[in-house]
Amino acid sequence: MDIQSIETFLQVVSLENFTRAAEELNFAQSTVTAQIQRLEQELGYPLFERIGRKSYLTAAGREFLPHAIEILQLMQRVTALGQDPQQIHGTLRLGVLESLLFSVTLKVLPAFCEQYPNINVEIKLGQAYEILLLLKQNKIDLAYISYDLIGDPALSCCYRRKEEMVFTASYQHALAGRRAIPLGEALSMPFIVTEPSGRCYERLHEIAASHNVALYHAIGVDNIRAIIELLQDGRSISFLPRYSVAEYSQNQKISVLDVDIPPQIYYSQIVYHKNKWLSTYMEYFIGLVRQMSPDMPD
Repeated sequence: MDIQSIETFLQVVSLENFTRAAEELNFAQSTVTAQIQRLEQELGYPLFERIGRKSYLTAAGREFLPHAIEILQLMQRVTALGQDPQQIHGTLRLGVLESLLFSVTLKVLPAFCEQYPNINVEIKLGQAYEILLLLKQNKIDLAYISYDLIGDPALSCCYRRKEEMVFTASYQHALAGRRAIPLGEALSMPFIVTEPSGRCYERLHEIAASHNVALYHAIGVDNIRAIIELLQDGRSISFLPRYSVAEYSQNQKISVLDVDIPPQIYYSQIVYHKNKWLSTYMEYFIGLVRQMSPDMPD
């Protein structure tokens, strides 16, 4: 039982397809089939059954799965014991929200690259649902998103931080500096909003709907830096993650408005597929994020 056979097994489990697993591993399909057959012979029971174009785990395969993950993680850790991090080669594929890219990810990458100079970092930006889909398709290794707590049984969360969505405006806006602004007054303002598929947009409209208010927003932008610039005209307000505007608030470019509403909570999370093994450099990246933005669970 070798590492490659275990890796191939987990790839087929993740993609539910021998052909796609072969493409992902850059193998011929016959090689993947042979590796799985050899593993089944060693174990003494079948691991997969094919239904249509998909390959599903047998009952024995489901029992073997957590052991396969544990075996691979152990073998990788043992192999890495004598390795200099600077000699490890590989690729770290990250799916990241734009707001978390600028507020955290880009700030920890220099330390990561110094520790692992031979690890290529590939970053894919998108909305949370897009990033989670890439994770399930095994096109990324880690998803770093802000959303409500992820309850998908196929995914595991290794980092979680409580975050808050806040109303924001420029320091020149009429509401800036006021205390306990009535929610109705804030909702009556023109808004610059994020993409409709984003959680801030969804939560803002949920708040408005619960108060029977129709929002006015003439501009929608899928880029928080662009929203910050657009807010500088002093006419509009926005609803954004507090962490994404913290630096602008400190520089007095943006004001966090004191709107009379309970805290609007959601969570920054690093998520991976439950069938994915975390390499030492993935764990190092997670550790860097945790150092910069410590976990803040309920």
